[in-house]
Amino acid sequence: MPEVQVGDLAPDFTLSGAQGDNKLKFTLSEQRGKQHTVLAFFPAAFTPV
Repeated sequence: MPEVQVGDLAPDFTLSGAQGDNKLKFTLSEQRGKQHTVLAFFPAAFTPV
């Protein structure tokens, strides 16, 4: 997969809700044109590390 460059659209993805709740789904492509979306990554969040 090629690297994402500044200004590129983020690749589409779908996330399940907390604790694997499949009823709560978030798909990035469904948000395009609706509102601003911020992606944040917190490695090892909510773990005893």
